[in-house]
Amino acid sequence: MFSISSCGQHSGHEKKDKQDLTAVKAIDDTSKTVVPDKLIIPGKSIGKITIGGNADSLSAILGKPDFSDAAMGSALMTWYANHDSSSYKTSVFAHHNFGSTDEKIARIRKILTTSPDFKTADGLNTGLNLAEYQKHYQLSPVSTYKAKGKKVKVYEAKGKGIAFEVDSLTGKGVGIVIHQPKDSLATYINLH
Repeated sequence: MFSISSCGQHSGHEKKDKQDLTAVKAIDDTSKTVVPDKLIIPGKSIGKITIGGNADSLSAILGKPDFSDAAMGSALMTWYANHDSSSYKTSVFAHHNFGSTDEKIARIRKILTTSPDFKTADGLNTGLNLAEYQKHYQLSPVSTYKAKGKKVKVYEAKGKGIAFEVDSLTGKGVGIVIHQPKDSLATYINLH
């Protein structure tokens, strides 16, 4: 069974489910807790959006994306909090694996969140300094892009399935990306 929520962003389209309030405690600091629907698991998921899941079910659960683009067997979908493009966003890149037995299904390959509400079990979220991410992961710069006139660097924890997008000027995280641990090429897919 595959279940997805809108990463806590209120798009007005999400279905109302009873939220699981069981908190996940960080291994090294029991004062940090993360509700499972807000948990980032490197290489696996952000909230209920799961790497390898069926992207076709996203619209049924999250509503119509605020932005979408599809071509050549790939799809990019973005939902903004309150449908405000200047607010936090969740973006998903999915791809059909042509030639496989399930080639009709677009599988989620990469997930991005800019919301600080989502955290790893260690309490990492957007808004932290690069040095804080480096305390938990050995990071390598892999790409850069410009967004809203700002230069952003992407740092990947190779083999871990997580990357951090950091504003070059402030040194603070502006996005967290999840992908399969051995899919480093996914970090180069632009979700902006």
